[in-house]
Amino acid sequence: MSFLLNLPTLLRMARRTVSTPREGARTMMDLELPRGVLLQFYLLELVISAMFKTIVYAFVPAPDGVAIPVQTATTLTVFEAIVGLVVVFAAYRIGRAVGGTGSFDQSLTLVVWAQFILLCLNAAQVVALVLMPPVADVLMLVGLALFFWLAVHFVAELHGFDSLGLVFGGIILSLLALAVLLSILFSAMGLRIL
Repeated sequence: MSFLLNLPTLLRMARRTVSTPREGARTMMDLELPRGVLLQFYLLELVISAMFKTIVYAFVPAPDGVAIPVQTATTLTVFEAIVGLVVVFAAYRIGRAVGGTGSFDQSLTLVVWAQFILLCLNAAQVVALVLMPPVADVLMLVGLALFFWLAVHFVAELHGFDSLGLVFGGIILSLLALAVLLSILFSAMGLRIL
């Protein structure tokens, strides 16, 4: 398990996962990492994500001259943490409800792994933002496509589903439902995300 602390090895695994996502998902699930270790990786990824957001806010020109508060990065990271955990639970429960076989810990493993891969892309985006800002916008679109690419294949592998089209449709419907539920929840709590 020490290879998980070796960044070059993780980057090679991430590259392989992007090209063969189901195989990458199976490799990660087969590690059977303890939930405590997965949660530590998840928290570490959230801290790194908050650092990236802070750097981006330092370089992105504020709209209409309005300064972006420093705590915005923290607020968005807390929101990201909540959404990530909701995705873990939803991928597990919704998949099981329609005949899937994945476990909660496997779902958590795949969300943590997907988050790592997306963080790698975020790192490239931060570098592009400093050196070539237009490329950062392209990388943002690539990130969105990569999210769906990984989500569809990971959920299919997690639950043993064969039809990627049905998995994609299920993810879209689930995301819409989750967006409505989170909107209601945050409104009830008096929070505004944007």
